[in-house]
Amino acid sequence: MTGWLRGLLVCAVAAVPLAFAARPATAQIAPRYRIVELATPAGYTSAGNAINNAGVVVGTVTDPSGRPRATRWSATGAATDLGLLPGGSGSVANGVNDSGQATGSADRTSGGFAYPVRWSAAGVIQDLGGPATNRLGTGSAIDPAGRVAGGQRPIDSQADPLGILYGVDGTPTELGPAFGLARGINGYGQVVGGPGYVWRDGAATSLPNLPDGTGSVAYAINNGGDVVGTASVSDGLRAVRWRGGAVSDIGTVDGIRFSTAKAVNAAGQVVGTADPMCFPCVAPRAWIWQPGTAITPLDTLLPAGSGWTLREANGINDRGEIVGVGLHGGVARAYRLSPVFAVGVNFQPAGAAVPPGYVADTGATFGSRGSGRAFGWNVDNTANARDRNAPASPDQRYDTLTHMQKAGGATVWEIAVPVGTYIVHVVAGDPAHTDSTYRITVEGLTAVSGPPSVANRWLEGTVRVLVTDGRLTVANGAGAVNNKLNMIDVVAT
Repeated sequence: MTGWLRGLLVCAVAAVPLAFAARPATAQIAPRYRIVELATPAGYTSAGNAINNAGVVVGTVTDPSGRPRATRWSATGAATDLGLLPGGSGSVANGVNDSGQATGSADRTSGGFAYPVRWSAAGVIQDLGGPATNRLGTGSAIDPAGRVAGGQRPIDSQADPLGILYGVDGTPTELGPAFGLARGINGYGQVVGGPGYVWRDGAATSLPNLPDGTGSVAYAINNGGDVVGTASVSDGLRAVRWRGGAVSDIGTVDGIRFSTAKAVNAAGQVVGTADPMCFPCVAPRAWIWQPGTAITPLDTLLPAGSGWTLREANGINDRGEIVGVGLHGGVARAYRLSPVFAVGVNFQPAGAAVPPGYVADTGATFGSRGSGRAFGWNVDNTANARDRNAPASPDQRYDTLTHMQKAGGATVWEIAVPVGTYIVHVVAGDPAHTDSTYRITVEGLTAVSGPPSVANRWLEGTVRVLVTDGRLTVANGAGAVNNKLNMIDVVAT
């Protein structure tokens, strides 16, 4: 086995075995996603590992000899080889932020050990591994500022990787000897990993195990504080979500004993993989779960006759787009799924920077906004939009806002949508002020409710609603005081 393969701490995708035991039949549900294959040279395999809100995907393309190369796919599907460290021969990309910066691992010598790296938005690679030869490791995820969550082995290389947060300038901060590889990070700088923990600025919280379990690993955390990962049970591993200090068993599909939640978006949608970890066995299956619904194999949400069987789901963005690995024509290929309807709207003044993947609402009355979108307010609200430019904001979506209760201003916002059911994620807050009580409804259901504080300036909430009149309506709830709206994500389900 080469040093590269020993040092690589995340799996590069090689050819997937095709001879699996038959899996149980599953009823086909009305298609919820469109699927595209991400560009891959003939004879190669590929994997999508993460996706940002602009639809940019990172992962790997692996040549016939098994050598992986970190790859970035644009929102339009164009592939870019992210390259190697000087003297190296392999690399993997695991995470990408909305600026297009990426992180992963790369070797320094052909066939050697892998070390954590970061790529700039322009594709320039930076070695984060430091001078020690034996401190092999990886970068797992990257936050909006460019900080990398990952880790490296101790100096003697005799133990599992220790969790490390690499700063914007590359400076490593070791989380402590009790904290293993860091696997996820959110916009507030909260880092997660295993054994199950949430770490921020030197303070850590241990995540509870399932009632009959003995351990867990956290893989991802969203800005609302939802953490997802995997936890032990008596006969395997189960995908789990932690919220408010409590753990929930998401479950598995096909009775597969090992299931892992890999990613969670702002609305709380979770994706992952159920893998029997044996051969010949039932094939691994990619799945999605969201509060109030059952865990569902992604295969069943594709159009009939798509030609795909989906093996892994590794990433999901706030518009509900999913990436992973599937078999297409019998070959492992990276895919991107797009919901049949999804839109993210950011509330902001005209001229403010628009967050990647979002469309701007600048306060105009309801009307066409181009690209088939129609949305807006019951009266002109442009005078009540704000851009705070506050350093405490996790990203631009949290920094801009529109008032909903100013004298003479608007009180109701609507967006045209097809008749159907939607998951709607709402954020209310202000990085500069806490003089509010937020109460925001969507189709009459309370999505956000409560007062902000200096420690918690933003409130987030998600509701599942049925729209029958072609317009999704957002309004002030009873008891609201100085209501403010930052952003909204609407995904068909």
